[in-house]
Amino acid sequence: MKMKSMLVVIALLMVTLATKAQTNSKLAFSIGGELAVATGNLNIPYSIGIGATAQLDYATNENTAITFNSGIVELIGKKIKGTNTKFRSVAVIPFLGGVKYYFTTNLYGAAQLGASVFTQNGTGAKFTYSPGLGFKVNDRVDALVKYTGYTDLGGTFGVRVAYTLQ
Repeated sequence: MKMKSMLVVIALLMVTLATKAQTNSKLAFSIGGELAVATGNLNIPYSIGIGATAQLDYATNENTAITFNSGIVELIGKKIKGTNTKFRSVAVIPFLGGVKYYFTTNLYGAAQLGASVFTQNGTGAKFTYSPGLGFKVNDRVDALVKYTGYTDLGGTFGVRVAYTLQ
């Protein structure tokens, strides 16, 4: 029940921020799909991750923005070779803040830090870092290639394709 309540609060906060972003030229709100491949220790029980995230960007000048990102990514459990046993999937809920810097009109670097909550019993929250390189296709669509690392667990290498509501 706690997890559902937390997701509802996140959704309401994101909707409120998206509404505010549409009336403020310094704010941009995007919704994106994420696809990731597990690396390090995460590669043992999980294969890929799929999910959706929302991000709020606050432009501090024409090249730099402060970011806040949250959503949910499901890490799909692997089947253990030679057995009928399969690892259970786990949902990961990131709470990340960071910076986005545009090198050119379309090419940017991004770095975020924060915590991610793993829904599987005993895993809890983990310190999370996520550097990446993105490309703005147009005013509405961009793609970010990134690595997301989790303390003591490894990480994922993936892509976020997002649509910006303005």
